[in-house]
Amino acid sequence: SGKTTTLKQLLLNFSDTVFAEERASWRAVVFLNVITSFKTILQALAKEFESTPDNPRSPADDFVIQLDGGTTARFAEMKIRLSPVLHIESTLVRKLNGGTDWPNAKNGSASPQQPAEVSVRGQAWKKAFQSHRHQSAKANAGDGIDWDDREDPGVILNACRNEMMALWNNQRVRDVLKRQKILLEDSGFFLDQLDRITGRRYVPTDDDILRARLKTVGASEHTFTMTSGPEKGMTWKIYDVGGSRTQRPSWAPYFDDVDAILCLAPISAFDQVLTEDKRINRLEDSINLWIELCSNKILAKVPLILFLNKCDLLKAKLESGVSVKKYVPSYGDRKNDFPTASQCELSAESFFAACSDS
Repeated sequence: SGKTTTLKQLLLNFSDTVFAEERASWRAVVFLNVITSFKTILQALAKEFESTPDNPRSPADDFVIQLDGGTTARFAEMKIRLSPVLHIESTLVRKLNGGTDWPNAKNGSASPQQPAEVSVRGQAWKKAFQSHRHQSAKANAGDGIDWDDREDPGVILNACRNEMMALWNNQRVRDVLKRQKILLEDSGFFLDQLDRITGRRYVPTDDDILRARLKTVGASEHTFTMTSGPEKGMTWKIYDVGGSRTQRPSWAPYFDDVDAILCLAPISAFDQVLTEDKRINRLEDSINLWIELCSNKILAKVPLILFLNKCDLLKAKLESGVSVKKYVPSYGDRKNDFPTASQCELSAESFFAACSDS
């Protein structure tokens, strides 16, 4: 988890020309992140306010959103007003997946707390957006975006910006998300920046691209030349391999003749389970995988580098009251805060200790 973000940080610091070439593509990913967040918010509000046979609601249970110009809208009306925004999701997903629908959107396994992620394979999605922009004679030479394109998702986001900002800034909405323990990860950053992101001529900043989330599956190869730093002029080749259990058998060919293996483990996932096996805690799986790599005789001479990431999300979870002890019994009665957790069971030392004990 977080492999693509780490790669983006590497490119930004040492081969920044790649960012300039991909900015139009990442703009679409930022839009998708925002739309996914609003879909999650509307699902949470529906659970809270919509009437069902098992849980009938009266009109008095509804809430009113204050819009610009002194107008108001109830939840049902807000859903209608934001329906064009939700419609963009399927359009973007099809384009990211080369014209096919997103399979996870129909499997019913997602929840507001852990919404299903859009996943892409390889780098083809970037080529799809780039080929579209290069075919346009009106594309701006600086950013590769055709601002006159009527199918540009930014047009609809701009038209619905008032409703989007009013919903996100409503305190009652924030209370619902907190009560249902819904964390929006880095999409929360984008929602705080809606005024800028829904602007008609929005172009993602470097920070936006770093925060944009797009899950990759399978293996993809990245080759780039360092443009700065002590390795300037040297060509690097990095293989990004999917970390799910079903994808691990395909790792073997990429371990042959490598200079180093970089492993990323999200310490914020202590309260989550694997998508493939709901019985397995994600933190436990990360530790077990690290043990397997360290004990593999084939990799005995290959440097293994461990990154523990998603620290910001871990901090947010702990501040919202999620208990480490509930999911990691060995944590005991220690303080349930970030400084303590990041130095105990959720630290690099716990990974290395596990290797020593195995």
